[in-house]
Amino acid sequence: MHWLAVSLLLMTAGCAQELGDLELTDQHGLVEPKLEFLGVAGVLIHWRDEGVLFDPFFSRPSIAELFWLKPDTHEIDLRMPPATDVSMLLVGHGHYDHLLDVAWIMRQHSPHATVYASRSAGHVLRAEIAADRVVNAEPRMASLSSDLPPRMIAKQDPWFYTQKGHIRAMPIESMHAPNALTRIMGGAYETDLTALPKGFWNWKEGQTLAWLVDLLGEDGKPIYRIHYQDSASSAPYGFPPVLDDGKSVDVEILPVASFQHADHYPRTLLAQTQPRLVVLVHWEDFVGGTPDDPRILRGQNDESLLVEQIKQSVPSGAQVITPHPFSEVALPAMGGR
Repeated sequence: MHWLAVSLLLMTAGCAQELGDLELTDQHGLVEPKLEFLGVAGVLIHWRDEGVLFDPFFSRPSIAELFWLKPDTHEIDLRMPPATDVSMLLVGHGHYDHLLDVAWIMRQHSPHATVYASRSAGHVLRAEIAADRVVNAEPRMASLSSDLPPRMIAKQDPWFYTQKGHIRAMPIESMHAPNALTRIMGGAYETDLTALPKGFWNWKEGQTLAWLVDLLGEDGKPIYRIHYQDSASSAPYGFPPVLDDGKSVDVEILPVASFQHADHYPRTLLAQTQPRLVVLVHWEDFVGGTPDDPRILRGQNDESLLVEQIKQSVPSGAQVITPHPFSEVALPAMGGR
C-alpha cells in the first residue's frame, strides 16, 4: 500500500485554493448555439435537436471515498441538465473523474447515447452498459506520423456520426500529462470488467484521446469545428490533424489540470488552431467540496497566469473564458473561418 499512499499524497497535495485573480464567467439562459460547462471536464452541447456530451462527472468524492469509489447518484440527478437528445457521449480517458459517472448518466439521463472511448475505457463501461452502446474509438483515431517533426495524420475514414447525422467526431491520439511528479493511474484493461472499480488506482488511464467535433449544417458541411483537448499534453499529442476542407477550429476546449507538466502547452496548440473562442475546463478542485463554491485545483496556484499566456497566444478579438461550473458559454457567431 506504500505506493498508493504516495500516489494519493501527490494527487491531493495541499488544500483547494481560493479563486484569487482567476475571473469566472457565470452566464445562464443564453440562446443556442452554446455550450454548458458541467464542472471538472464536462461539457454539453445541443445542436439541431441532437446533443453531444463530453466527460461528465459530478460525484466529487472526498479523499477517504477515493478508496471505495461509487457514483454519487443523488448529485448526478440533481446537477445533470436535460440530455435526452444526447446520442454521442465522448470520453477522453479512463480516470475516475472522467468515467465514474458515465454509466449512470447513460442509463438515467441519456438513454439514446452511444459512448465513444478508448478500448480500455470500454472494458470498464461494459460492466454496466450494453456492449452495443460502447464503441472503441481507437481504430479511427488520428495518429502521429513518422515525419520530423511529427504531426497528426487522420485515418481514411476518421469520423463517427450521431444518429441524425448533425454532429460528427474524430478521435485523436493524445497523452496525459503527469499529475504531479509522476503519472498516476496508468495502464489499461484488456478484458471486460464485471463491476466498476472501487479504489481510485484501478481507474486506469488507457489510451488518452482528444476529439475534433463538427456541428454540421443542412448541407452536411461543418458550421462549427470544436477541438476538445481531454488532458494537458506535450506537443503534438492531441493536436487536430490538418484537413483539406478549409475549415478552421472555431472553439478550443482546454483543460487546465497539470498544464505545467506538459511541454509548451497550450501555446504551440493555439499557434496551430488560432481559435475564435477558448474555454478553459478542469480548472477547479474536484476532491470533495461543492461546485457552488468552487476552489482552484490544489497544487496549481498560477492558473490566472496561464489565462494571460493564452490571451497572448490567440488572434486579436478571440475570447478566453473560464466558466463557473454549470454556467453557459455562447459559441462565436456563425460564418467564421
